[in-house]
Amino acid sequence: MKLKLFLASMLMLSQLISPSFAQKTELLILPTIHGGHKKNVNYNFNHVRNIIKNFKPDIIALEIRPEDLDQDTIYLHKFYNPEMVMFLKEFPEAKKAGIDFMGADVAGKPLAENFLKDTVNEFGKFRLMNQKLMRDSAIVKARIEKGLPDLISKRGKMMAGLGANQLMTGEYDALTEEFTVSQARILQGTPYQYYDDFQVMRDQRIADNVKAIAKKNKGKRIIVLTGANHRNRAVKLLAKLRSVNLVNQVQDK
Repeated sequence: MKLKLFLASMLMLSQLISPSFAQKTELLILPTIHGGHKKNVNYNFNHVRNIIKNFKPDIIALEIRPEDLDQDTIYLHKFYNPEMVMFLKEFPEAKKAGIDFMGADVAGKPLAENFLKDTVNEFGKFRLMNQKLMRDSAIVKARIEKGLPDLISKRGKMMAGLGANQLMTGEYDALTEEFTVSQARILQGTPYQYYDDFQVMRDQRIADNVKAIAKKNKGKRIIVLTGANHRNRAVKLLAKLRSVNLVNQVQDK
């Protein structure tokens, strides 16, 4: 009898400490629209603020490089979108974390004054490549045939008028996935493949950074502010973590 009681007690204890019984990490990956928050009456900066306030996060992860979190606002506004800088400075009770990546060549270093004009660094080559491919008639034709301009237009209309909950139904993420797959096929083997390679790599690094934060802070409430076009890869990756509960409904009032 004593042995049975002992074994039963050990079973209950193992269940209590098992990861499947542990409190899950509540993770909200919020798609933001950068400057679009200034014009979208259904999703402005106050809506974002209310979402954060109502979610009561322990951690706010932002699309800012981890190494730049302690920089002043003058520096931050040069390189990052307004909502990222805004909410880095607000909600002091929440810990802040950075998830952005702008190239291995500048990792761990402050960004130079002319960073966004430099066409030699990895990020600069990426931006320059975009300009070049959009002037290539064969690439432009292929993009039209694959429906990329239509996908961009659909996403643009959604960002211009929808609220946060409507942007998290999966429809926007599906359009992003379709765009990503089609663009990769168009640019593969062309002189512009670097553009797609860098874009995919950056998206993956952002997603990996979110995963690392979630794994390091199990049981916490984490909100991630990331551009709407980065969200789908992060959601797909984090959905695989059993310790994470992905939140897809918010209160913005």
